[in-house]
Amino acid sequence: MEVEHFSNSSIANYMRSTKLLCTFSGKLPDELSEMEIYEFLLHLKNDLKLSRSTIRNYLQGLRFMYKSIYKRIDIIADVPYPKATKFLPLIPTGKELLQLFNAAKSPKHRLLLKVIYSAGLRKSEIINLKIEHLDFKNHRIYIKDSKGNKDRYTVLAQSLIPEIQQYLQQFQPKEYLFNGRYKGKPYSDEAVKWGFQYALDRSGIEKHFTPHSLRHAFASHLLAMGVDIVSIQKMMGHDDIRTTMVYLHINNNLKSNPLVSPLDRLQK
Repeated sequence: MEVEHFSNSSIANYMRSTKLLCTFSGKLPDELSEMEIYEFLLHLKNDLKLSRSTIRNYLQGLRFMYKSIYKRIDIIADVPYPKATKFLPLIPTGKELLQLFNAAKSPKHRLLLKVIYSAGLRKSEIINLKIEHLDFKNHRIYIKDSKGNKDRYTVLAQSLIPEIQQYLQQFQPKEYLFNGRYKGKPYSDEAVKWGFQYALDRSGIEKHFTPHSLRHAFASHLLAMGVDIVSIQKMMGHDDIRTTMVYLHINNNLKSNPLVSPLDRLQK
């Protein structure tokens, strides 16, 4: 998996799926039958109450194991993926974002949340963001080796530049914009979650937002501002524009004006 440049999170998920399978069955994977794979998947659904998306991720890990390690894809070839759940993400309003930022524990946490929102970053992207990847002159951020091993550019908010420069002078991070416990080491995924949850709890917001909600808000708010869908797709790093188009549905749901049929316009 490392040779194929899988992300650390993918490797962890794939290893976890195999470990769970062995623990549940009491056997090594190559000793199992197709029916026992089904029993394991039912265990994930009915006993552990895992979501469809989590089960899909685990099944993907098992497929990789049987195909690439055991060379026995026949064991799992006919096992279908659970149908993906289709949902519209919950989007924070502008007022809620300000409440969230103001409730952050420290200037460092506040800036971290603002950068995630202002550039539409994933957690893995904010923790691996290096100082050298901030282009203050051209107002853009270089995202290196992100999901799918792709590089891209996204926007650097002009209004955020003075705050970033003040932060750099005060905290003097080394290499990464947000250092972890030691300078020169990246911030952890758990620290991002904790910082976000701390701010959310203190903000008085009672909705179930996550750090990824800031990325959703970035795309949705850009669309509401009139930015074209293709530009948003590139800044988000989506392979398929259909992934980006979910924000069209969100924005249509948020519009206060009722939809008008073309026929109504003809009759005016």
